[in-house]
Amino acid sequence: MKSSRHQLLFGLLAVGLLALGVVLIRTPGARLAAAPVTPVVSQPTAAPASTATPLPPTAAPPTSTPAPTSTPSPTPTPTVITLALDLSAPAGLRAVIADWAAAQGMVLVTDTVTATLSVGPRAGDQAVLLAEQVYAAADWFATLRSGISSAALQALWQGQPTDDGLQVLLVSEETAAALTGLWGTPGSTVAVVTPADLLTRLWKEKSALALVPFDALMPQMTNLLIDDMNVLARDLPLDHYPLVVRTWASGDAALAQALAQAMQADLPLRNRHPEHLTSLVMTGVTAMARNTAYAIEQRGDPAFPARQIAEVLSAADITHISNEIPFYVGCEARPIRNLLVLCSKPAYMAAIKLVGTDIIGLTGNHMLDYDIEPFLYTLDLYDQEGLPYYGGGRTDVEASRPLTITDHGNKLAFLGANSFGPEWNWADSKSPGARRYDPAAMAQSIRDIRAWTDIVLVEYQAEETYEYEPSFNNQAQFRATLAAGADIVTGVQAHQPQAVEFSQDGRGIILYGLGNLFFDQMFAENVRQGLIPRHTIYEGRLLQTELLTTILEDYAQPRWATAAERERILKLVFGASGFK
Repeated sequence: MKSSRHQLLFGLLAVGLLALGVVLIRTPGARLAAAPVTPVVSQPTAAPASTATPLPPTAAPPTSTPAPTSTPSPTPTPTVITLALDLSAPAGLRAVIADWAAAQGMVLVTDTVTATLSVGPRAGDQAVLLAEQVYAAADWFATLRSGISSAALQALWQGQPTDDGLQVLLVSEETAAALTGLWGTPGSTVAVVTPADLLTRLWKEKSALALVPFDALMPQMTNLLIDDMNVLARDLPLDHYPLVVRTWASGDAALAQALAQAMQADLPLRNRHPEHLTSLVMTGVTAMARNTAYAIEQRGDPAFPARQIAEVLSAADITHISNEIPFYVGCEARPIRNLLVLCSKPAYMAAIKLVGTDIIGLTGNHMLDYDIEPFLYTLDLYDQEGLPYYGGGRTDVEASRPLTITDHGNKLAFLGANSFGPEWNWADSKSPGARRYDPAAMAQSIRDIRAWTDIVLVEYQAEETYEYEPSFNNQAQFRATLAAGADIVTGVQAHQPQAVEFSQDGRGIILYGLGNLFFDQMFAENVRQGLIPRHTIYEGRLLQTELLTTILEDYAQPRWATAAERERILKLVFGASGFK
C-alpha cells in the first residue's frame, strides 16, 4: 500500500510540473530555461478506492493579442509653384521677374492657364499691373507727314502697305516682342533691326516708319500723331492711345502682390512719366512798331497780334519772346515802312502776356533806338511783370548772366549774345544793352553752367540775310557754340525761316533763323513765313523738336499755316538744310 501510494504521489507531481511548463511557455514575456522539461508518465494502475477530492482541471491562460502596428502615411508630394512669363514683357522686367521666381523656387512653364502665376499682356482675375510701356510712331526729321491712323499702322504691322506709300515698319527686337503681344505676329512689312541701325535706315528709307519706346525718341526723329493724339502731350489719354503695352501678373493674388513689391525696387513701372516733361516754345522777331502798331491802334486791341496763336503758345511750360525794341511811354504808332528807329507802347505788353510769355531774350539790335532811358524803363517793366530776361541788361555783367529755370525736374540755362551790332548797342560796365558776342567768352559761359544744368540754350542776334540758307559766318558761329557744349542754338535775327542742323551725335540742334513773329514785313512770301520750334525736354535731355509754322496777316498777326502752306515752308527749310 505504501509503495502504491508513493507511485500515485509521484505521478501527480509529474503532471503538475508538466502543466506548469505549459503555462510558462504560453505566457508572453516568460523566460524559459534552456533545458527541455521531460514529462514523467506514470504506469497505468487501477484506481484506488480513495475518498480524495479530484484536482480541478487546469484552466488555459488567456491569449494575449499583440498591439497593432500603424501603417506609415505616404510622404506628401510638394506643391510645384509655376510661372508663365510672356516674351512680350520688357526684357529688363523679364530679367527681374526671372530672378525673383528663382529665389521663390518657382518653375517656369508656358501654359498660362494652369500656371500658378502668369505674367503677360492679358489681365486675368485679381491682376496686378506690373509695367506700362508707351510707344511712338516716328519718321525721319525732315518728313512732311504729321500723323497716321492706328488702323493704318496696325495694317502695316500685319503686312499691308499704306495708301500713301509706307511699306516698312522698323522695330528693335524687344519692341517686336512687345507689340506681338498687342497686335499678333508681325507681317513681312516689319523689319527687326538693331537700335543703332534704326535711325540710319529711317533716314535712308523714305517708305519706312519706326515704332520706338517713348523714351527712345530723339531729335533726329519726328514723332507722328496717332489718331490725332500726341504722345508728347502731358495730358495724353493713355486709355485711348493705341500704342500702350501693359504687363500684368494674374493668378495667385498673394504672389502677384509680392512680385509687384519686389519688382518696384529694381525696375520702373513706366517708360513715360508726364511729370518729367517740359515743353518750350522759342519765337523769332518781335518788334511791335510801324504797321504792326498801326494795326493795333486801328482795332483798339493791344493784344491783337497774339490772338491767333495764343492758345498754343500759352500752353507750353516755357514760352520765349525775343523782343528787339524798347517799350517807351512817348512812343507813337507811325506806319512808315522803312522806319528803322523802333519802339512799342507799354500797352502792347498785352500781346506778350497773352501768349503766356515766361522769358525774354534781349539780344536785339534796336534796344537802344531811343537811347538808354527807354531801355532801362523796359527792364523795369519786365521786372514788374515778373518776366526774367537774358542776353541783355543794365551792364555787361548782367547781360552775360545765364537765366536758369527748373521745370518738371529739368534744369535749363539760357544765354544770349549779339554779334551783328551796332557796336553802340552792346552793353559795357557803365551802359545797358545786349551782350556782345565773343567766342571764347561764350564757350567759357557754357562750360561754367554745363556741370549743373541739363540743357544749355544759346540764342544769337547774328548776321541778317534774306535767304533760307544760313550765311557762312553764322554757320561758323553757331557750330562753334554747339561744339562748346550747347544743346540748342537759335538764331533770332532772321526775318524769314532758315535751315536746321544737328550735332554729330544727334543730341543737339541748330535753328539758324525763325522768321518774324510780331513784325510788319509782308513784302514777300519768305518774310510772311515763320517757324516756332516746340522743344520737348524729358528727364534731362532734348527728346523732340517740332516745327510749328505760321503765316503773317494784316502786318501784325501771325496765324497757323494751312496744310499746303506748311508743306511749302518745310520743303524750303529742309531743302536749305541739305536733308535728302
